[in-house]
Amino acid sequence: MTGMRMRPPLDATMLKLIALVCMTLDHVGVFLLPDFMVLRMAGRLAFPIFAFFIAEGCDHTRHMARYLLAVLSVGMVCSSASYLAEGSLYQSIMITFACSIGLILSLDRARAALPVRVPADGLWCAMFLMLLSACFLLFRMRIVPGLETDYGFWGVLTPVLAWLGGDMKRRLSGLAFGLALVCIAPGGLPLGVQACSFLALPLLALYNGRRGEHSYRMFFYAYYPLHIAVLHGIGTLL
Repeated sequence: MTGMRMRPPLDATMLKLIALVCMTLDHVGVFLLPDFMVLRMAGRLAFPIFAFFIAEGCDHTRHMARYLLAVLSVGMVCSSASYLAEGSLYQSIMITFACSIGLILSLDRARAALPVRVPADGLWCAMFLMLLSACFLLFRMRIVPGLETDYGFWGVLTPVLAWLGGDMKRRLSGLAFGLALVCIAPGGLPLGVQACSFLALPLLALYNGRRGEHSYRMFFYAYYPLHIAVLHGIGTLL
């Protein structure tokens, strides 16, 4: 019919599955084919998609503390396995996202605890800057040598910036700002490779706001440590 707007075609499950495939390609590049940089470039799409849905999840869950615990538990399994296998204190992306959810939970609880109402934008800005300063100092102190998270401090911050956006347009803007900070941060992959993460934004613009017929939540939680273990095992044997 004339005048009808078509709903964007991608739901949350579709986008997460795209991110899952990209993440797997990235880790194939890490563990098995380090010279095939195209795999690492494809893998850059995974982080922004998952970061976006961390923000979405925090907005829609009624049990944010339970959500934090679920993500943190998967991250701790991966971290424990990594330490036992290699003695590494490098923390997986699940720990990065757990820190993001913890920051969001802190902001949300702080707002709810205020005895007076403050204009939303000013309140968020003030609380965010205080938490940002505290967290940045903690990350800079490096109390435990070798202890750092995947994507670093700016990776932790990216889902928080997306969550602060609120509506879809502002959420994507917050996400884009976080990705820019990740790209220019020292260390990690070359800028040209890391910049491929911006290719996820057009995909996310096609998000229709629906969860999808099946969420596959437990599958997503289980897949991360399992595929890392399998790829690491294959890499060790080769």
